[in-house]
Amino acid sequence: MSSARVDYIAPWWTYWLHNFPHINLRFQPIDNSFQPEEENYQQSLIFLACVAAAGLGLNLLCLAIYLSCLCCCHKDEEEESKKPNSCCVTWSAVTAGLIT
Repeated sequence: MSSARVDYIAPWWTYWLHNFPHINLRFQPIDNSFQPEEENYQQSLIFLACVAAAGLGLNLLCLAIYLSCLCCCHKDEEEESKKPNSCCVTWSAVTAGLIT
């Protein structure tokens, strides 16, 4: 086996998450240094996961509202319409993208 040293280069998102403001569950800022054994650091990771879960839940709620409106409020359109009404689909996709 060779003892050559392999340099590890962390991806860009690890730097972004490391520099993201760390906030514990009491909404108090804490130190950004990597200390996984500290309770405040663990709480800041839980807070970040909760923010991501809230965004996902909001996105799924918007999708459910859109699909229910699409199914229940569907207009009687001619089947051979050459120009489909896709404005609602476009704005729903834009909204979901912004929430995500």
